[in-house]
This record gives sequence, C-alpha cells and structure tokens, in this order.
Amino acid sequence: MQFRRFLPIFIIVFTNILGAGVILPILPLIAEGEFGATAFQAILLGAVFFAAQFLAAPWLGRLSDHIGRRPVLIGSQIGTVLSFVMFAFAQRLGLALAEVVPAVGASGGLIVLYAARILDGITGGNITTARAYIADVTNDEERAQALGLLSAAFGVGFIFGPAFGGLLSKISLVAPFVGGAVITSGSVLLTTLTLAESLPPEKRTAVHEQEKEIPLREFLQDNRVFLILLITFVVMLAFSALQSTFPLYMERVAFPDAPDKATVARNVGLILGFLGVVMVLTQGVLIGPLVKRLGEQQVVVTAQFLLVIAFAGLAVATNAWWVVLFLIPAAVGQGINQPSLQALMTRFGTPKTQGRLLGLFQSASSLGLIFGPIWSGYMFEHVGPRAPYWVAVPLLLMSGMLALVLRRQVLPVSRMSVHDHAV
Repeated sequence: MQFRRFLPIFIIVFTNILGAGVILPILPLIAEGEFGATAFQAILLGAVFFAAQFLAAPWLGRLSDHIGRRPVLIGSQIGTVLSFVMFAFAQRLGLALAEVVPAVGASGGLIVLYAARILDGITGGNITTARAYIADVTNDEERAQALGLLSAAFGVGFIFGPAFGGLLSKISLVAPFVGGAVITSGSVLLTTLTLAESLPPEKRTAVHEQEKEIPLREFLQDNRVFLILLITFVVMLAFSALQSTFPLYMERVAFPDAPDKATVARNVGLILGFLGVVMVLTQGVLIGPLVKRLGEQQVVVTAQFLLVIAFAGLAVATNAWWVVLFLIPAAVGQGINQPSLQALMTRFGTPKTQGRLLGLFQSASSLGLIFGPIWSGYMFEHVGPRAPYWVAVPLLLMSGMLALVLRRQVLPVSRMSVHDHAV
C-alpha cells in the first residue's frame, strides 16, 4: 500500500481528534465553575453532543454521497472551529444574549455552551466521512490496512488531545478552546490544500442508489444481530457514565484539595491521555492474540468482566492512584469489547452491506452515549459522585449475561479480522 496516497486523510483525522480531545478535561469544569451550571447540566453537555451527532450523521453521509467527501470534510471541520470559538467567547456571547433577551439572565453563557456543543455534534461526521473516503480510494486488499491506520490516527489523537488540553488549562481556562480552534483550523487548511476528491460526480448517484437497495429490516430480524446491538447499547449506556462525569468525579473524589479547577483539568487531561495509551496498546498489541486464543465471542465475555471490575473499583476509589489503577481494566475491557462486537457484526453481511451493518452498530453505540449522560448526570447530582459508577456495575453485569448468551450462539464464519475494527 502506498502510504503517501492516504497521508493527508490520516493527518486530518489526527488533528481533528486532537482538537476535539483538547476540550474534554475542561468543559464540564468550566460549565459548573464559570457559568453556574449544576452537575447535571454540565454532564448533559455530552448528551446533547451525541444526540446532535446521531441525528446529523446519516444526513451528512447522504450529503457526501451527493456532493462528494471533500466538501463535507471541510464543512464539518469549519463547524467544529466555530463551536470552539463559541466556547472561547461564551461569557461575552452570553452577556450579549442577555441584553437581547433579558429573560435569559445569568444563564446566557450556559446557553451558548449548549449551542456550541450542538453545532459541534451536527458537524461532527468527520470520521464516518473519512472512512468513506478510504473506501473510495482503496481496493479490497488495501482497505483493511488503510482503515487500521485511520483508527491508529484516531487513537493517537485521543492520547495527545486530552493531555494537551489539560496542560493548556494551566495557562487559562479558555486556552484549551483556543487551542482546539487553532488545531482544527490547521486541519481545515490541510484538507483544502492537500485532499483530492475521492468520489467523482459520475459515481455519486450510483452510490446513493446502491445504498437504498440494502434492506436493514432483514438484519434486525436476526436475533443474533439484535443481541449484538443490545450488548453494545447496554455497555455504552454504562461506559458513558465514565466519559461524561469523569472530570467532575475527579474534582470531588481524587482532587478535593486541588487549588483550582485548572489544576484538576491538567491532571484529568494527563490521566485521560494515559487511558488512551492503554486502549491503543490493547487494540494494537493485545486483541489479536487474544482473539486467536479465545475467539471473539469469549473476548466479549472477558471484556464485560474487566469492565465490572473497573467500575466497581472506581465506585470505591479514594485517591487518584486507585482511580488510575482501575482505569486500566476499563481501558483494556473497552479496547477489546468494541472491535470484537464490530467484527461479530460484520459476519452477517457481505462486502456491500458491511457499511450499513456498521452504521447500525454505531447507532446502537450512539444511543447509549446519548442516554448515558442523562441518567449518570442525574445520579451524580442527586445521589453523589460515586453513584453513576455503582449503577454502572449492574448494567455491565446485564451485558455480561447477554454476552454469555451470545457465546452459545452459532454465528456465520468471520469475513473480516478484528484488527479492521480497532479504534
């Protein structure tokens, strides 16, 4: 495979994820500390992002089929840049909003944060479009390797993004948003100057018509497909408690004596970077031998066991070192769970239907990411910072029982390697 052909799209994905990861450690903390949000309102910022992304992603996919991949990649990244600018100037924009609509009052800045998060979610179809780009420009022999490298770019971006954001927060609480805007602006410029269109006009209508001919109803009628989707939803419903509450959880549980929120954000960013390292190593080194030895169905069962240990540990952790220790089984468990479930999902399709199957899988995952912050935010605010992790344990036990049922099912012969689905 000629790596030079795909280098621009890999750099684009890396810089885009880097920019998105920069704001992860600080956003809930700044919503609560600077804009008077309750814990529930701060955590809900994650839910509105994924809800907007869930609703907009199919439309962006169809749009890229009609007008090409390059314009969608550029437009979606511009939307992300605008959202970062809104975050950076949320306080001033909130005051301006309060002057126009007096009833808004002091909550104007928080409304701007929500609007920025929704905009980022609506235009956040970069990864899906990037995968479509790779599918356009590769043959069957190259595609798996190219998608694997794309996933590596995603993973490395997630490692450095939160860590970079945490370090920037020590400069000022606004610096991570400025950094995210600068990084993503560079990605827009790179896309504009270096990325050629992968879907010429004469092929666009054909792609759209082919997509309409694929019936999803047949897949959903298979109980085994439904079981995979249900496991995916339940796991993400539980795991999103960690993603959405983690900065506020760390502030209250691990760093209650921190001098300021910037210090908490820095520490959270570095810990999230460590989490990303473990997950990338798991998907790059561990998952292949594990699947060969146990098989994908047993790996899914093992993943649920590791996640139960992780969340039970996080529910009782008393300091940052214990949190980091229990994040290791969380990263390993999720690192082997998602690719294995995706690989099992693709067994039920042909090369022409795998994209739709994985889209269905992503929808189940997104629904978990939407509803997870809602329930975990409510528990965090009304019960306590450890409550979401306690509630996640029975959810993961449920997904474990479903995984045991899946292990007993006879599935079609594997068509794709689990490495093709590592993210």
